[in-house]
Amino acid sequence: MPLQIGVLLCIGISFSGFIQQHEFPVLKGPYLGQKPPGMTAEIFAPGIVSTEEMPEMCAAFTADGREFYYNAQYKNRWAIYLTREVNGQWSIPEPMPFTSGYTDRDFTMSPDGQRIYFGSNRPSEKRKEQLKALDIYVTERIAGVSWSEPVNVGHVINSDQGENYPSVAQNGNLYFFSSRADGFGGCDIYFSRYIDGRYLAPENLGSEINSAQNDWDAFIAPDESYIIFSSQDRNDTLGGQDLYISFQKDRRWTAAVNIGPNVNSESGEICPSVSLDGRYLFFTSRRRGKADIFWIKTDIIKKLKPKN
Repeated sequence: MPLQIGVLLCIGISFSGFIQQHEFPVLKGPYLGQKPPGMTAEIFAPGIVSTEEMPEMCAAFTADGREFYYNAQYKNRWAIYLTREVNGQWSIPEPMPFTSGYTDRDFTMSPDGQRIYFGSNRPSEKRKEQLKALDIYVTERIAGVSWSEPVNVGHVINSDQGENYPSVAQNGNLYFFSSRADGFGGCDIYFSRYIDGRYLAPENLGSEINSAQNDWDAFIAPDESYIIFSSQDRNDTLGGQDLYISFQKDRRWTAAVNIGPNVNSESGEICPSVSLDGRYLFFTSRRRGKADIFWIKTDIIKKLKPKN
């Protein structure tokens, strides 16, 4: 995640406090009752999720469309919030039960909707104090909308260099970014193969994906057919950070291409993810001067797929 988003942690109001000051509207229907976008990105749920006062980022709808998760502030820290459809009406967003005094951010949901992976500085079993850099944690669905206490995914993935924005494929392979010494420069995107119930040593995704600048916030398609990520200051950038896409063919990644002006702006875009029903690409943009959540039809991905 870019530093300019991270510094928003100093804001003194929490989203919970904001809700208490503003009456939450009655929302009914799919996607919080919002009109779906077309082939040009639009802000998601303006004044409801993407507020004017607070920063928001990351987004995940479950496959049945009845649960929505996103990042917002809670007591000066990023937390994962949940709103769900109950008796035909969307509930007031609340932080996840495991929310603590630590940062939980940059999350994605597994393709089966049973796990949420995220970056956190909460203490781990081995390191009892607050972490200086973020580690990757995972929480599992217990029943309904109940979730387990988050667990650190372990030292095979996590290092002293910090790891963040994890995204998992259908087969369990885990993608994330880190600033390790073997990278191409800045932060690079890595993945770890999930074999026989354990993660193998992370591998750098290579020069088709990574550059000499910062490359981060990678979302992997469930079948690993494509990857969408944010990259900084490339030659074809529209802003400081744009979203790029690469497709996998014959186990090789194509050269990453800029997703284009229907998504990217001069203000910078991060945190891509696709709703579990596969219909919409969500991402975070600062085009209103703060972090907000936007969405667009995934037809944009199909248009960019190589013909051969």
